[in-house]
Amino acid sequence: MAHDSGIRLLPPELQNQIAAGEVVERPASVLKELMENALDAGATRIRVQIRDGGQSSVVISDNGSGIPAEQLELAVTRHATSKLETLEDLQTIRTFGFRGEALPSIASVCRFHLASSSGEDGVGAALELLHGRLLGRTEVAMPRGTRIEVSDLFANVPARLKFLKQPATETRKCTDIFVRMALANLQVDFELLIGDRQVHRFLAGQSLADRLRSIWPDGIMESVHDLQHTEGGLQICGLLGDPATAQARPDRILIYVNQRPVQDKTVLSAVREGYRGKILGREYPQAVIFLHLPLDEVDVNVHPAKAEVRFRDEGAVFRAVRRAVTQGLERTAPPSGDPSQPGQPVRYPDQSPEPAFPSPASRLMEQTPGHAFPWPLKFESSRSAERLFATPPVTDRAESRPTPLPGPEPAPPFRYLGQLARTYLIVLTNDEITIIDQHAAHERVLFHMLQTQGHKGERRPLLMALEIPLHPAHCSVLQDRWSELGRLGFGLELSSPQLLLVRAVPALLTPAAAKEFMEDVLLSKARSMEDLWSIMACRAALKAGEAIAADEALSLIEAWQKLPDREHCPHGRPIALRWGERELEKMFKRRT
Repeated sequence: MAHDSGIRLLPPELQNQIAAGEVVERPASVLKELMENALDAGATRIRVQIRDGGQSSVVISDNGSGIPAEQLELAVTRHATSKLETLEDLQTIRTFGFRGEALPSIASVCRFHLASSSGEDGVGAALELLHGRLLGRTEVAMPRGTRIEVSDLFANVPARLKFLKQPATETRKCTDIFVRMALANLQVDFELLIGDRQVHRFLAGQSLADRLRSIWPDGIMESVHDLQHTEGGLQICGLLGDPATAQARPDRILIYVNQRPVQDKTVLSAVREGYRGKILGREYPQAVIFLHLPLDEVDVNVHPAKAEVRFRDEGAVFRAVRRAVTQGLERTAPPSGDPSQPGQPVRYPDQSPEPAFPSPASRLMEQTPGHAFPWPLKFESSRSAERLFATPPVTDRAESRPTPLPGPEPAPPFRYLGQLARTYLIVLTNDEITIIDQHAAHERVLFHMLQTQGHKGERRPLLMALEIPLHPAHCSVLQDRWSELGRLGFGLELSSPQLLLVRAVPALLTPAAAKEFMEDVLLSKARSMEDLWSIMACRAALKAGEAIAADEALSLIEAWQKLPDREHCPHGRPIALRWGERELEKMFKRRT
């Protein structure tokens, strides 16, 4: 409803508080704005001190270029900035701050003290404001740089004050902001004090890994992967956590665009896609990713707090980041048994080593033709184990699948020791013992076969069709996947809108497994052909708890060793665990 008083200009104090509502959410957002100003001023030393989670006070001092005394009052005036002059400047933002709203917005909701010196004579000027009103101006003795103290935050805005969390929570959020800024500016010396206690000190010139070691556990940093990728005008660098260290929360995925810490769904999705098949769907990796791209390819002026950006070509950014992560994980996997050497590739066999027992593939080939197996026996196909376990060449059917990575290099010969709990295969090489999950390994072998050759629609007709009841919600899913299911080898018929008949199944699947496969598909577990291959491989693979003979185990191990991506099953679970001399010495406490 309109007010009778008509349209009028808001008073400056109210303008600033409205702006503060967009920029100043909590003490951490105050800290972010002030640290960005210090970096824009060219500071090489930044010191931060917070009390009571930042609500009592946030103090930041730097050795940047400072503010001339005659411009000090202008610095706390809205839309006054030294970082923009023309409209063209807005299209190529090179600084963190540029709106000219941060200082006046912050000053309007706290007691604000600003002191700065821009010369080498040791003389500066200081202002004190209370809720946006100037209380006084003085001359001060100080070296070049700026010191800002924000105290009693939101004391004049009780509605905002009550939304602050406990001091411990606000302290953690301030610390997170401080660390994120420190990780992106390795040339700057940073110090953080909580009360009078020093919590972080990052020295100028440290590497990204050096700074991460002070905030991430040793178990993560022992196996990080380097990230370096250039694609067109986009440069991507950083560090990636090993898939084995994935966690349940996404709080260790840090994204930067042109050195600016941001939250971006496009990049986040690309990172998770890069880890796809290496971690579980409910897990998140650790990653620090820096994207550098031309200034006119990204819009940083889409969020008041500059926490989000907009890319001119989101699709290109997504593809580049996904490719960078995938290649980074493959190229620099740390060698097992020596986590102190990150960045060295893992070496695996390109061809089968001489096994401790002769390969049973030829024997299985000889046995199979005389027996018409109705369904795959253990991990044999209707033709032979060699057909399933051979690493097939890449064919011309690449349009529907990703291009496989180059094959791995030879590894030492292995010795098969036996099966544990009818689930795990124990293998010994010259310098380590490996335990392999038989289901996950067979699943990866089958998935690779489907991925590289496709199933070619080979099917087995059923004497009696499988009947699968349909819910109305299933119909659209079935329609979307109908042609793909046919290519896999299913013969489907809709008897009615409520009943699906399965008259033929892929050669890899038993009728029971085929029914489970279809139920998974109808539950929308597959969004692509790759998902269908993954589900089929899972349903067709050797199960946990199933005993297998030594020659069968050898065939499986040999086939698995030939794969270029053998460390995780298609769902992201690890396939093998390894213990070398170094790990065993730690476990037996021979080495700390």
